Amino acid sequence: MLRNSLVLYTTIEIIHLLGLALLVGTILIVDVGLLGFGMRRQPVSQVARGLARWTWGGLVVMALTGPLLLSSQALKCYNSRVFWTKMALLILAVLFHFSVHRKAISDGSHIGPTRARLTGGLSLTLWVATAVAAKWVEFA
Repeated sequence: MLRNSLVLYTTIEIIHLLGLALLVGTILIVDVGLLGFGMRRQPVSQVARGLARWTWGGLVVMALTGPLLLSSQALKCYNSRVFWTKMALLILAVLFHFSVHRKAISDGSHIGPTRARLTGGLSLTLWVATAVAAKWVEFA
């Protein structure tokens, strides 16, 4: 049905991209804080806590709409190395976010500035690489 309906596919894709904006946008704000830019008046942990529901919302929206988009091009994606690279990057980004990143932004965390910058930089790198690979799937 999605493959044959330009309006339905486009609507779901727009919702998916809004989820991406929420997810990566909120993570970007936190990672910029970890990198030592901006947010001088409040701790990164407090900012992350305030953005957490938006981050989760973006992840949920993407998790719901992604498989729908995939279903319209399942064979193309299954046979695409770029798609599998994107999925591997996505898994790494999510695992990193809910382990190392979460620990770095927790209230009781006392990591040094170098580790905070490394965490923020690696997080940004994983999410940007995932987004670039996702865009590249269309051309592969």
